[in-house]
Amino acid sequence: MKRRLFVAVALDDTTREACAGVARRLRAKGWPGRWIAPENYHLTVAFLGGVEDDRVGAASAAVRDVVGSVSPFDVRLDAVGAFPNDERPRVAWTGPLHGANAFGSLCGAVRSSLAAHGFTFDERSDAHVTLARADGKAPLPRVAPARDVTVRVDALTLYESFTRASGASYVALERHQLGAR
Repeated sequence: MKRRLFVAVALDDTTREACAGVARRLRAKGWPGRWIAPENYHLTVAFLGGVEDDRVGAASAAVRDVVGSVSPFDVRLDAVGAFPNDERPRVAWTGPLHGANAFGSLCGAVRSSLAAHGFTFDERSDAHVTLARADGKAPLPRVAPARDVTVRVDALTLYESFTRASGASYVALERHQLGAR
């Protein structure tokens, strides 16, 4: 049996509410996104997709191999944007105005470890919280980002994703502290 897995940084309630405020501002401008439930907000490190049940332990081991050598750090969520761009958005997000080098380094280390364990994944390593998905037909309106919101990246969580008629839900399988050897 295959399980849909990903590695991410969990957000606290205050940060999720600040991100939800950005989503509300986009909705108030009439932007036609398919909105992500605030309880599902996170910073993705690596999306693994379908993983055989007997390989879940290897995914966890790959993350565990990295976290002890990485110190906690902060990522500011001070921008709102879209992938691939604001004119033809497929994903609306909030994240750092400037690149989060420490986050990119963490993604690289985790993905190298996952690759060494035989996993493949999406290469995107931009620190962002997905707020909504769209068809790319309506430009993303300009809205203010959250104010004074910083994510403390001090742990990585291995999640399993379930798709239901009501939307996706995520279950935390294991949490790994950064800097804990």
